[in-house]
Amino acid sequence: MEQETQNQKLGFFKKIWYSIDKIEKYGEMSAQGFPRAISYLFQIIIILALIVAGTTLYQTRNAINKVAQFVKDEIPNFTYSDNELKLENNEVITKEQEYLGKIIIDTNTENQEEIDKYINEISEETGGLIILKNRVIIKQVGMTGTLNYNYEDLVNQIGMSNFDKEQVIEFVTGTQMTSIYLGLFSILLMSAISVYFINTILNVVLVSIFGYLATLITKMKMRYVAILNMAIYSITLPTILQMLYVIANQLFGIQIKYFDVMYILVSCIYMIAAIFILKSDFTKKQEQLSEVVEVQKQVKEELKENEENKQEPEKKKDKKKYFIADFTNISTSVAGGKVCFRPADRIAWFPDAFSQSVTTIFVVLKFFPSPETNNV
Repeated sequence: MEQETQNQKLGFFKKIWYSIDKIEKYGEMSAQGFPRAISYLFQIIIILALIVAGTTLYQTRNAINKVAQFVKDEIPNFTYSDNELKLENNEVITKEQEYLGKIIIDTNTENQEEIDKYINEISEETGGLIILKNRVIIKQVGMTGTLNYNYEDLVNQIGMSNFDKEQVIEFVTGTQMTSIYLGLFSILLMSAISVYFINTILNVVLVSIFGYLATLITKMKMRYVAILNMAIYSITLPTILQMLYVIANQLFGIQIKYFDVMYILVSCIYMIAAIFILKSDFTKKQEQLSEVVEVQKQVKEELKENEENKQEPEKKKDKKKYFIADFTNISTSVAGGKVCFRPADRIAWFPDAFSQSVTTIFVVLKFFPSPETNNV
């Protein structure tokens, strides 16, 4: 009962500690049931999603600020009105930017062949965008197609119908972007929760399969739901490492090849280790139980022997007790004769001695000679 109460009080952070440093506790945590395990998993995923959304938003904000600085320094003055963008000079501008890739600005042409030429100039490795008079074309890294956005649709979302270069820079770097960033954070958070929940569930199922194989090898009978619970706790350390990796990747650009393989490998090591520890504990408990049964058997035998030893002196003592019957008045042939009976024999022979002839009495005397005792 006390152990059950302690398990119910096992908090989130203590589960993290046990999942990383106390593999022998996996059995106890798994025994709490699937709802508690899935709740723990969801809490882990929310923390991961918050980190992903936060770092992505931070990177997005930095990118927007750098793009605003790029526009301020590299792009000539422009104006937007009547759903058309116009540059101060009508030249075609080609620039390279760290976050946006290759940028081509041409607010004069509407020729599709020339636009296709611009698209082909942007490689799939770097990506980039093409700014035209009434729309922007985005070519993302690793994608063969393009994305097209009309200025009218974009401008309506931010509530600006006419603006120039200075207004754009002031808007992007001002406090008006706070609400946009909050909305973007909400979208990033919900997206991260959905993606990482699905990916993590798939990883948990994969790790649980390895755990099931480990139970077959150790010949240990376990329900699959218990193995699934243990698989959830086994991904704790890899998920924390994933959080650190996301931060390092987003902020410092660090990339680790085969990180996903390492994620599964570490989880499987925890899972298999937990199975073998449970098997070892189960074997020890069986041995201890066998020892207890053997000791109980020995104690019973000793008690039985002691009981028999106590009864033996009483039997010997009973054999020394005699009852002396005086038959002087019963027959002149045995006048003054003495017949001795033991307690058990007295019951068996005494009635016959009184009812039978004198010969019977002599038979009794023959089998039970009288000791040297006083008359009764």
